[in-house]
Amino acid sequence: MRKFNLIKIENKKITLIKMLLVAIPSYIVAFTTEKVAYVVPTIAMMIMIANSVEVGNTTNRNRLEDEASIDGESSDFDEGDGGV
Repeated sequence: MRKFNLIKIENKKITLIKMLLVAIPSYIVAFTTEKVAYVVPTIAMMIMIANSVEVGNTTNRNRLEDEASIDGESSDFDEGDGGV
């Protein structure tokens, strides 16, 4: 029989911590208030907090800064970036 690996998780401990950071406050708010108006913002805020949990020296912020340095870090807008 062939084993199917649909999801490959690199760091299981950090993934579990992130899941608990979102799940525990969301369930507490859901059970205490029983109102979706409070649960949805709680989930959104906890996802932002969970995404800030990082491992090692490589962070999402460093990766974005590295990409900006490749682009030349120009603060001027091109003609196509004008917006409305």
